[in-house]
Amino acid sequence: MKAFILLMLILFATSMASAEGRGMHLIHPQGSGLVVTGLKRDGDLHATFAGQTWVSGTVIGRWPDGATNRHYKDPEFVLVPDPESVEKLPYFLLRQPPYFHRYKVRYVELMNGPAALRIAAGDAPVRRLLQRRVNHVTVSGRFLMEHYTVGVECDAPWARAVLLKAEPLEQRTTHNGVLAGC
Repeated sequence: MKAFILLMLILFATSMASAEGRGMHLIHPQGSGLVVTGLKRDGDLHATFAGQTWVSGTVIGRWPDGATNRHYKDPEFVLVPDPESVEKLPYFLLRQPPYFHRYKVRYVELMNGPAALRIAAGDAPVRRLLQRRVNHVTVSGRFLMEHYTVGVECDAPWARAVLLKAEPLEQRTTHNGVLAGC
């Protein structure tokens, strides 16, 4: 186990050196509960993490442009962290004079979409969303996530994770406004 941890630290240090040489720095706040397992530069810059962390915010399952827009086959599922949680999540920093930009996480794409919303909101709201009976479902609260990955692509931050548990506070659904009748 010690050899594995040492190997991971050596690999991480060499990866960080190549990233830092290009002006990009991985910012990893203490206390996140996440451990860096990799840093890659092929295609886009991203870092992967092991471990779990609690994030406060809002889980959203929504149809882009509304449930009646049939151009989308699947709804989007994201976790929008509150400002305190944003400060705890790892992100990238560009420090290459004259440029200085923090690529903090705006939202986390939930890789287990419908299952994540089911964990947070229950079966009925997910069923109504997937049947296009509502435009979106939102649930505010605290959420446990793992398999966190963060990156920057085309000067835009992105993040992905799997939602494991939810402690919901408030739930809302928005109907698509379809009127009954002729």
